[in-house]
Amino acid sequence: MGVIGDFLTGRLREEMKSRVDQILNCGNEWNKTARELTQALNKLADVVQQGSSDAAVSKSVARSTRRLAGETAKLTKAFEDYKTFLGKVLARFG
Repeated sequence: MGVIGDFLTGRLREEMKSRVDQILNCGNEWNKTARELTQALNKLADVVQQGSSDAAVSKSVARSTRRLAGETAKLTKAFEDYKTFLGKVLARFG
């Protein structure tokens, strides 16, 4: 059907909306996880300042760091997928 047909049927619009929603969802999860890591790091800094050691705080930092790494990978993939999609759309126009 071609590019004009895609516009008319809304397939292109639906695909773009889906990709943007994916990026926004991944971004929201990343932001939430980053806040959790920040809180855990603040607790760790407090523990270190007091000169004590708390294994629970260390585990919390490690868990949050791993989670943030995973969320970062998802967000990166969402951006890469959208970039690939836009590249295909631009190739059809060009």
